[in-house]
Amino acid sequence: MRHAAARLTCVLVVVIACAISMGQAPSRPARLIAIFIVDGLRPDSVNGVDTPTIARLRSEGVDYINSHSVFPTATRVNTTALATGAYPAWNGIVGNSMFVAGVNPLAAFDTSDYRQLLKLEEVAGRAVTVETLGEVLQQNGRKLVTLSSGSTGNGFLLNPRARNGAGVAIHGLFERGVTTAYPKEVSDVVIQRFGAPPPDDDDIGQMHWTDTVLQDYVLPELRPDVIIDWMGPLDAAQHAQGVGSPQAKRALAQIDESIQRTIAKIDALGLLPRTDIVVASDHGFARNDRGVDITGALISGGLKAAERSTDVIMANQGPSTLFYLATRSTERIEKLVRFLQAQPWVDVIFTRGGANGRGSVDGTFSLDLIKGNHPSRAADVVVSHSWNSQPNAYGVPGGNTVPRATTGLLQGEGSGHGGLSPWDIHNTFVAWGASFKQRTQIGAPVSLADVAPTVLTLLGLKPPVSSQGRGRVLQELLKDGPAVTALRVTRRTLTTNAGTYRASVEISTVDRHDYIDSASRQE
Repeated sequence: MRHAAARLTCVLVVVIACAISMGQAPSRPARLIAIFIVDGLRPDSVNGVDTPTIARLRSEGVDYINSHSVFPTATRVNTTALATGAYPAWNGIVGNSMFVAGVNPLAAFDTSDYRQLLKLEEVAGRAVTVETLGEVLQQNGRKLVTLSSGSTGNGFLLNPRARNGAGVAIHGLFERGVTTAYPKEVSDVVIQRFGAPPPDDDDIGQMHWTDTVLQDYVLPELRPDVIIDWMGPLDAAQHAQGVGSPQAKRALAQIDESIQRTIAKIDALGLLPRTDIVVASDHGFARNDRGVDITGALISGGLKAAERSTDVIMANQGPSTLFYLATRSTERIEKLVRFLQAQPWVDVIFTRGGANGRGSVDGTFSLDLIKGNHPSRAADVVVSHSWNSQPNAYGVPGGNTVPRATTGLLQGEGSGHGGLSPWDIHNTFVAWGASFKQRTQIGAPVSLADVAPTVLTLLGLKPPVSSQGRGRVLQELLKDGPAVTALRVTRRTLTTNAGTYRASVEISTVDRHDYIDSASRQE
């Protein structure tokens, strides 16, 4: 009986220990990687007055002074590059709007709406056509938590497989007050503890709600290995009022304070000495100073039958446009290209095929050059619109031509992004932490596609094989990495012409990876 009682006691001890273990919070990760994306933050907007926290991190850590947005220089394109470490030709998100007949056979769909992306997932199997960072971390026993106060499409694309068990994706407006996160059990906790977020038109309120969830729940209880916090208010203010406007400065100050509060929370949890921080943006910004009626121009030129006809479907990226042709014959594509080359609002044109960076039609560049030649979702013709370096009302340089119902000069300071001007392309990239160099400027090009492979390397995981379709590991960023002076960066200019039309693309290359610096038409 004594032996039986002893055995029963041992069993009870094991059961109780297991129950206690199951009820415990996840163990604290050995390292935290915190990535803050400030949507639309131009590098020349960072200063000690408006952004003291970001300016301090830039001064004390690593400042990439030649950071690049992925083209089209639009939010969801760069969101997906961040979430996968792959460029659009591989990850399948080729624009802020894009055409997939199974989603909408009559027009391009807007990737800012996550419901459209769910439909894309239904018809294509996957919205994003490569493995994501969230999936790789989940397979290796690590956890990614993403949070967004941008669009619901942005919140979805940061971790599109969270619905399938790969980490956590939080966005208060997936279904306001009903679904605020994936998986469901996280959504239930967030709603119970934090309630519904402010409505869609309160950008700063949404950010504060999201970052409260991050500071009071995600960091202390979910204990992720990697967080991505996408902060949206600056983008909204700059679209409406322009870069440098009082509204943009107020939004930026709120963002900077929120980042500081999150860093303070990380410090209070005792994690700061083993935390690596990246503060970056997805694209630059420039004033919309001229409009062009592209649809009307195509109809007048005999290229499109009517406003809603499907012979030519256009996907608007602001200062660039994707053209999808119902009949993809060489003759139709060449006819469209020749028409576009005659338009003063057209800068640079990309088509499929070709060699040595040139496209299949004379006077065009290859879609491969912009890493946009996805096998099933790429456009037939891609155009960047004309741009200039004129300052806006607040003295910030950069202007773009964008689609409008009528053609001509635009009033106001409304701004955007999406083209190949240096003001759109150059974004912000700052890194600070125990793993990184200190007080260092790096002139080598970098993009958000380089973040995922670098994160995996920091965590001791093997990133996918490096290629032109994927980002590179930022070895020069690491404290024990090669000296910055050892980096070999080359620059070249590609030109193309057809008759009197002539255009060029400026390219920087490091470690066999190309980054487009700018592109323009020569008068």
